[in-house]
Amino acid sequence: HLSEQTAENEACHQAHGCTPTELLAEYGVLGPRTTAVHATHLTDGDIALLGGSSTGVCMCPTTERDLADGIGPAVALQRAGSALSLGSDSHAVVDLLEEARAMELDERLRTRRRGHWTAAQLLRAATEDGHRALGWSQAGRLETGMLADFTTVALDSVRTAGPAARMATEAAVFAATAADVRHTVVNGTHVVRDGVHTTVPDVPAALAEAIAAVQM
Repeated sequence: HLSEQTAENEACHQAHGCTPTELLAEYGVLGPRTTAVHATHLTDGDIALLGGSSTGVCMCPTTERDLADGIGPAVALQRAGSALSLGSDSHAVVDLLEEARAMELDERLRTRRRGHWTAAQLLRAATEDGHRALGWSQAGRLETGMLADFTTVALDSVRTAGPAARMATEAAVFAATAADVRHTVVNGTHVVRDGVHTTVPDVPAALAEAIAAVQM
């Protein structure tokens, strides 16, 4: 959890006289085995430290949007050498497809330019690079010998129907939502089949029951 809000940076400066990123660097925490989550308010020096150490960064654009925290410097971080992954972080939005397009769309708003990432690059941030951030280099790709972790997305819903087959990635990333997920397989086990969880058939009811129990 790194520099999500300016208050976090200010508190670190008061206590340690440096930014949170500089503090982590001082204690040897940065590196390819570390993933910084949020990284919204960074100095140029912070970006150089994170990228130069190959520290991964997990962007959570819908959370930053919900909390009005700001837009993280994702483009600069990637250029500096940080691999980008995506996280939902909160209950406001739990949809990796939305997170993927939000990273691009936020940059468009900030820069008034399009095309910071291709749909394929955004999909990789939501899949392969997310697995790698968790330390699972043996997953995230459909290849022989890799873990069979994958999700299928319906391309015939009211949101995704129409584009040519060659535009399937673009349709999934920029139009689909979690509601369009048809199947999910985890390590070869069919967890979601035709949109229904195989072990929790009524997920909304189970979630409502669990929340009610916590709130009692």
